[in-house]
Amino acid sequence: MATTRSEIGGEFHLPVDPPGPYHRWPEGSVWFALGRHAVQALLRRLRARTLWLPDYFCHEAARSWRDAVEVELYEDDPRWPEPRWETLRPRPRDVVVGVNYFGVRSGDPWFTWRASTECVLVEDHAHDPSSEWATASQADYAFSSLRKTLPVPDGAILWSPRGLVLPDQPAGGADGSELKLAAMLLKGEYLAGGSDELKGRFRRLQLDGEERLATSDVAGASPATREALVRGVPLPWRARRSENTARLVAALHDWDAAEPLFSEWPADAAPLGAVFAFESAAERDRVREVLREGGVFCPVHWADAAVSSSKRVRDLAHRILTIPTDWRYSAPEMARIASLVRA
Repeated sequence: MATTRSEIGGEFHLPVDPPGPYHRWPEGSVWFALGRHAVQALLRRLRARTLWLPDYFCHEAARSWRDAVEVELYEDDPRWPEPRWETLRPRPRDVVVGVNYFGVRSGDPWFTWRASTECVLVEDHAHDPSSEWATASQADYAFSSLRKTLPVPDGAILWSPRGLVLPDQPAGGADGSELKLAAMLLKGEYLAGGSDELKGRFRRLQLDGEERLATSDVAGASPATREALVRGVPLPWRARRSENTARLVAALHDWDAAEPLFSEWPADAAPLGAVFAFESAAERDRVREVLREGGVFCPVHWADAAVSSSKRVRDLAHRILTIPTDWRYSAPEMARIASLVRA
């Protein structure tokens, strides 16, 4: 008789049964395949010439926008409560992207800064699309890459908290979405006790699908994504992420190898995961391998930031690790992770 497998981290699988109640999507949202597509379409509509990004950011996304606009960097860091505002000096028609790193920031500093600064403000809520900051946003525009936190093969939304005109809804989907959907289904079959060869198959589909998505032009979210998320974000999933993160951070509060990037967050926040900064890149990589051997797969946000010209950004990118704490996992699994790294 087949037995289920236990893996923590990695990409989401299907099928799943999203529980209610739900946080509804903002009215009038436009659906894209990727978050970078949403920003690219917005830049085209605004005919923007300059885009301001934080220096600690996904460089793959930044590179995709450099063909359309001049990119300026300002200093920001997930270890800080807010950016270094003196490094952010936009002109009135410049587009500024503000980031809610790991879903644990308050939007108040951005609200205050914007009150005295003229620009086009675009907020990035990929790490928690239904946070209190996102819900109460006063920005011109906001976007979220939904596949970071929800079990869909693609998907991002763009909305305007101020009710401004948005880009048109793209008609077609992106190349690669079907491959990612197939990978999710095969991973679900594998985790449910399917044959070992399924793992190689779904990994190949994941990688091929991701490669195709990365090179796709602006496209809409796939029908599978729209149907899966039609009701909104399942609130029990957000609560579980927050609870699991608190459990793991507490279990590792005196861990010698690393310090948590954050140990508290706004009451209504749901952190992306438990994020730790290690003393060195070698120690981070050692612990990451220990976890991998134990069936825990941890991403780095963002590994490609290590190519930055900023020493501060390179240093953090070499030492940071995000341990998954999402709704797929239970309190005993958080305890197992803590036991693995302490051993």
